Amino acid sequence: MNDHYRTLGLRPDATPAQVKAAYRRLVKLCHPDTNPNGHEQMIALNLAYEVLSDPEQRRAYDQQYHQQTLSKLPEPGPPPHLWWQQVFQPVDQRVCRILSSRRRQLERLAADPFDDACMAAFNRYLQACRRSLQEAETLFRSRANPPVLADAAKSLYYCLNHLDDALEDLQWFTQSYSEHYLQTSEALFRRAWEQRQLAWQAARRLGF
Repeated sequence: MNDHYRTLGLRPDATPAQVKAAYRRLVKLCHPDTNPNGHEQMIALNLAYEVLSDPEQRRAYDQQYHQQTLSKLPEPGPPPHLWWQQVFQPVDQRVCRILSSRRRQLERLAADPFDDACMAAFNRYLQACRRSLQEAETLFRSRANPPVLADAAKSLYYCLNHLDDALEDLQWFTQSYSEHYLQTSEALFRRAWEQRQLAWQAARRLGF
């Protein structure tokens, strides 16, 4: 469908006088006598003017134009309170599950990191954290956040990324026993916690 309003540089609510004035102005610029490349533009201008200057043709065109415009609009995202309940809170619960359990598990492992039973228990803990994180990431990607909660969503996204990196470093520790991975994972856990706090602060400013 040709956009006659765009062809004439007009808004859909343009008056008949504005349609005529726009057509006359553009004809002077696009007429083949003065513009060798204006032939196709003149065809488009003439068609647009023919439709928009005739009340009946314009009425029929406007009906189709508005229907097409509405069909191109993006589907609205979820209402903020639904995204908060169905995405943010379930994701945050899984984040807290990971953050709150790490110190206890590390203390148990520190008792004897070379004990096979302790290391096996720690690996089971890491697997459980991975499952929780995958669930959280799937939930987070399941629905686009409402624009009003963009800041909260951004901080939550960074929080998930830091958790992913922290768990990866802990996995490397189980294979190398290097203190470096424990230190870097702890720093990443702190960053994840800080981003979670920022997410909550952004949400609270909006009354959530």
